[in-house]
Amino acid sequence: MAKLTSVEQKLWLGFAVPLVILAAGLIATIIYFELTLLGAITLLLALLVPSLLSLWYSYNKVMSVLDNLAVQLDSISNEELTVWQLSSYQGGRVAALKAEIQLVVERLQQKRQEYGQNEAFVFNFISELTLPVLVLDGHQQVYFANRAMADIYPNMTLDGIPASKLALNQVDEQWQLQQHSSRYKIASHPLYRGQRVYQLLVFVSVEQALRDNEKQVWQKLLSVLNHEVRNSLTPVSSMAQSLQQDRDAIPLATQQTMLGVIESRAAHLQQFVANYAQIAQLPAVEKQTIAVEVLANRWQALFPEVQIDVLSSGVLYCDEPQLTQAMINLVNNALQANQLASKQGITLTIEKRQQWQLCLQDNGGGIDNLDNLFVPFYSTKPNGSGIGLVLSREIIRNQQGELYLSNLADNQGAKALITLPLC
Repeated sequence: MAKLTSVEQKLWLGFAVPLVILAAGLIATIIYFELTLLGAITLLLALLVPSLLSLWYSYNKVMSVLDNLAVQLDSISNEELTVWQLSSYQGGRVAALKAEIQLVVERLQQKRQEYGQNEAFVFNFISELTLPVLVLDGHQQVYFANRAMADIYPNMTLDGIPASKLALNQVDEQWQLQQHSSRYKIASHPLYRGQRVYQLLVFVSVEQALRDNEKQVWQKLLSVLNHEVRNSLTPVSSMAQSLQQDRDAIPLATQQTMLGVIESRAAHLQQFVANYAQIAQLPAVEKQTIAVEVLANRWQALFPEVQIDVLSSGVLYCDEPQLTQAMINLVNNALQANQLASKQGITLTIEKRQQWQLCLQDNGGGIDNLDNLFVPFYSTKPNGSGIGLVLSREIIRNQQGELYLSNLADNQGAKALITLPLC
């Protein structure tokens, strides 16, 4: 027997049983009393039709209650917290069901009131924040904006304005502010209010972080400048003072030596300033496409001591001469690191993932001070200028790439990783 899966089926089955019994009784009566056709029809109409109408009425009432209950629940789900669909039933099981629904509604009203209080607190709190905060509704229109948003949109009433008119757009699910993209980074969070989903946008200023980083860079730079200039000027000042005060007591050969040292230190400072100018005056980038295999062949001829492995085919969009200059600096560093460690072996791996990756590895002793690698004029080499890595990174950054330096495991060499965007 098929399983009954609905209330309607079960009702029809319940109604069918008494109808079948009634019909069987009527047929038996007609046969027993040998009623004429007219009498049989009269008996059937008198008993069977009222029974059918009564059952049909009962069925419709049950379906009406269920329909009203469905409408009531739909109203509650849409936050229409009034119980009105079952108001005509003042007693019985339906009235008890109505009372239970009323209790649920009261609890929902209480929860909504608590939610409203919490929401008011949250929005009041957001209003006091110094960070600009914007709330967009499901149509990407401004639902709420705190006072700090006036720093970005002065003299504007933001409520109801579409996000597009505020130069706000989404790129890969990340909100961006076109006109102040260099000043603000936008953090977005979904905000649920009933069945509606809002977007909470927090505008985080990147200027302060940039200023802090810039301050740290300048502090390191000034420290290096102070160290370099003092090291050069201190002996120069001392020797100049000695030549001025005790020239007659100093042998002529010693005077010539002292003047030579003064000249040497002055030339060093002159070269030092020239190196600084070299960092500040990089030539403009002229990017062109070049096949990776062609670039690898050129570099193999330029660096015969480097093993070059090309793992991906394709083209790079770069300034090849400047990129080669950066690679020359990095290969020279790798050669010197291997020489100091009395080892050999340099590998360059070129492959394409989310972006082009050029990975140069040596077998030296690793990098001693990673924190100061990109501080201008800082060098751990006896005769190092301290600008090779700085120039290399600036060259790569000018081509929308990045240079990363790190040690291999157990300081068994170092790795220079260049990343460049895909064409």
